[in-house]
Amino acid sequence: MDLPQILLLTAIFVITIILTIIGVQIIILLRDSRDTLKKADHVIDNLDFLTTSLTRTSGTFRELSSSLQSGMQMVGLISKFISTKKK
Repeated sequence: MDLPQILLLTAIFVITIILTIIGVQIIILLRDSRDTLKKADHVIDNLDFLTTSLTRTSGTFRELSSSLQSGMQMVGLISKFISTKKK
């Protein structure tokens, strides 16, 4: 074999090894990215559940406060009715 052929084969061999290593690292990087995205999706799902729960709770508190206001109005009307009956 001539010297240029030996240099060309050596260069091809080295480039093949480098590209193989780069390919393996890209595969590892993509797997890590997939795991990170799964964890982020899980966190977003938890936040969605939390906000939904808080919205329901605030709606319940709103209904409770309006019920208490209605109850206080009823107590006021009943007390006025009783006080006018006594007079």
